[in-house]
Amino acid sequence: MQGLGYKEVVEYLEENITYEEMVEKIKMESRRYAKRQLTWFRKYKNIEWIDGLEDTKKNIETIIKKYNN
Repeated sequence: MQGLGYKEVVEYLEENITYEEMVEKIKMESRRYAKRQLTWFRKYKNIEWIDGLEDTKKNIETIIKKYNN
């Protein structure tokens, strides 16, 4: 199993770790995964980052402007 959290859930279900340990391990592994993603993306200088919490219309305008240039 390769998805985030699967290994930890299996450890919990097999009673090798507590619920609290499972949650903490999932949080830690999620942070590590996010850090690896950011490291990988940094090498691509042409990436236009958009804010997923921003207004959808504004994000669409940003994308259209980027690809029209």
